[in-house]
Amino acid sequence: MMVISGVLLIVGYLALGALLQLVVCDLAVGLGLTGLVVAPAFGYAGIGFPTFGMNAFAQLWSTILPLRWYMAVLLGQAARGLPVADSARPFAALAGLAVLYTLLAFFGLAAVGPRLARSSPAPEQVLLPPSPRGLGGAFTAEWRRVLSVPGAFMLLVVAPLIYGVYYPQPFLNQILRKIPIAVVDNDLSELSRRIVQTLDASGAVRVAIRANTYPEARAALDRGKAFAVVEIPPGTERDVLKGTKVHVPIYADATYLFIFRTMATGIEQAVDTLTLELAARGARPDGSLVKATLASSSPAEVLLQPIFNPVGGYASYIVPAAFVLILQQLLLIGASLLTVLLQAEPQGRPFATVLGRGVAHLTIFVPALALYFIVLPRFYGFSTLGQPLQVFALASLFVLATSFMGQAAGAWFKHPETPTLIFLGTSIPQLYLTGFAWPQEAIPQTVQAVGYIFPSNFAIDGLVRIDQLGASIWDVVHDWQGLWCLTIIYFALAVFSAYVVKPRERPWPAAEVPA
Repeated sequence: MMVISGVLLIVGYLALGALLQLVVCDLAVGLGLTGLVVAPAFGYAGIGFPTFGMNAFAQLWSTILPLRWYMAVLLGQAARGLPVADSARPFAALAGLAVLYTLLAFFGLAAVGPRLARSSPAPEQVLLPPSPRGLGGAFTAEWRRVLSVPGAFMLLVVAPLIYGVYYPQPFLNQILRKIPIAVVDNDLSELSRRIVQTLDASGAVRVAIRANTYPEARAALDRGKAFAVVEIPPGTERDVLKGTKVHVPIYADATYLFIFRTMATGIEQAVDTLTLELAARGARPDGSLVKATLASSSPAEVLLQPIFNPVGGYASYIVPAAFVLILQQLLLIGASLLTVLLQAEPQGRPFATVLGRGVAHLTIFVPALALYFIVLPRFYGFSTLGQPLQVFALASLFVLATSFMGQAAGAWFKHPETPTLIFLGTSIPQLYLTGFAWPQEAIPQTVQAVGYIFPSNFAIDGLVRIDQLGASIWDVVHDWQGLWCLTIIYFALAVFSAYVVKPRERPWPAAEVPA
């Protein structure tokens, strides 16, 4: 089943990619549209934040992603060792999506094929604006190219707007509530019933299954109907009345660490609440019995006050950092794509051209920067303690460094589609190298050094500290200096590449690209 599921996953996404290409009939635009659909699938598939905790839109969208159902089969068979029949539902959903997308791709090919066969072999052409000389000319020409090339316009103007709304949807519920658990009450006493009622009243968990035996509850845990089993042993009430410490075993699914931590904390708090109530039953008027009970169990009282992320929300933690990575990937691909298209055109001085194009990219991205670091954090309820001018100062360096990196890389590519394939493929490794999915302290030094090739590593640390934690730009001087170094290095590489790489012959006229 796992082998066949892997094949169906590949077939489903190949068919979906072909379908999207047939819809737009342009390779560069189609790859951008495909990236828009599949890049956030990591979040929509429930890998970081479980699907049952998502809002309605995210749950609905995740059902049409083959990855979600493949992960369900993989976890059921590889992690839990379920019988094959128990994975039949996600396997059938995966197979159905693979067949559906394949049929739609064939229908799309049947509809588009005759039209393409009747058309002229020469691709439809759109005239690219010429490249004036000088800094101002390069700036103006880059703006015109972005507005005239569909792929660039989609990447640099449309995609930031879509991603700002589309990407955070799986995480907007912030925290997990009412995680389903199973309870096995082997005591059947007044105290055990109160334990069950307290667990069910908890905000973190809910008693979804009341099993008669542990094997019955374990079967529900294996099938994903519950994420923990709380077993109340016989004689619990008797031992409590004797003053004997009672051990309540909890068998929790640790496959999803986020669920495991939230669920363990919720169960512990619910049991602690009941313990306090039991102690208060025999309390004296001055409360000395309660205080003595508390002191014996915990001699020190911990007062925890969360700051910067008061609700402990998952979206408040991951989305601001992901916004920086999204902007980097879009600008890298867009700047490289435009650089590839310009290789066949006569250029002015590379110094002025590279700098003018970088400043143009900065002005194009100003609305996206305002949307991602000022508007959306306030709209979604994230912490916003930073000064907008300081955020913009650091974000400007980040955009320039990314633009120059894209221009330097694009000079060595032969096809406009290559940047999408390369930079989109680096998204997941960068997600881990930046240190917000996995602590940087736990990443080997050599691997961390590789991560600093991309401006996002410095930008995520600096921008999140300024925007969310209220730090000043002097508090993130390390990131400020790192971005300055990358800006200078990639600017020099872009100018050098423009000098060294000779214009190549294109399959279309020098001043034109396929629409």
